[in-house]
Amino acid sequence: MGRVRAEGKGQTVVVNTDAVPAGAFPVLASVSHSGAVKSRAVIVGQDRPLWLWMHELAAGASIRWDQPPVGHLVYVWKGSVLAGGEQLGPAGVVYLEHAGSTSIGAGEGGATLLHYHSRDVRPEYSRKPGGHVHRVDARGLRQVKDNVYYDTATTVWADAACPTCDAWFHQSKFNTPCPQGHPHFHPEDEIIFVVEGGMIVGRQVLKPGTALAVDANTVYGFGVAEGGLAFTNFRPTEPHFVMMSREGPKHAPISERDHLGKGETTYVRAGGAA
Repeated sequence: MGRVRAEGKGQTVVVNTDAVPAGAFPVLASVSHSGAVKSRAVIVGQDRPLWLWMHELAAGASIRWDQPPVGHLVYVWKGSVLAGGEQLGPAGVVYLEHAGSTSIGAGEGGATLLHYHSRDVRPEYSRKPGGHVHRVDARGLRQVKDNVYYDTATTVWADAACPTCDAWFHQSKFNTPCPQGHPHFHPEDEIIFVVEGGMIVGRQVLKPGTALAVDANTVYGFGVAEGGLAFTNFRPTEPHFVMMSREGPKHAPISERDHLGKGETTYVRAGGAA
């Protein structure tokens, strides 16, 4: 990973989806839609390396991707969808690699989707050939229980160890409240989305439906509110972390995949891949 660097002054952006007005479906390269779709630009802009949209699809509405230049990941937050002949309910994921093609259609009750992708083509995030589609249900690719950090359970849906793609997407679920602590940083840009409970960041308690974008090498910490916390985390490349002390970084970047390997694996998807 090269020299350990922690800027500390990198930008973080906090957005509650309820505060973002719903509008027309966005103009995106190689992406189209049909039927009634309302979209919210949750984290979008030329100053943001990663973008997050929320799409509210009426029954029968769909979104289509035709060989986009970057990978796109969709998380089913509410409702259900049909993707590649497979029905996915809440917490189902569709990950389309760059240069792949697929469509997602809303079920009878409609669907609310979180749609992640990089703003631009970045060579370091697209060295692999791409072209495939991964469809994974709420159980993910694997689940790991880690009692070291506040009775935590982690579910991984997209693993950058994939031979044809780069994205990483997981959920961390904390069952035990704790104060804000453990300052750290990641060498990659990321978007966190609170799906359950509350995340304490500074003097704020981020509730479900809140997105937090954190630039690469930005030092931060968080706490777990009463009632616990579950959040998803999207990164377009291999995930790493560095814990901090008052003197600076404690160590070189550590692979989060390797760190998860130290926990108790409770579920592995049949076949081991999407």
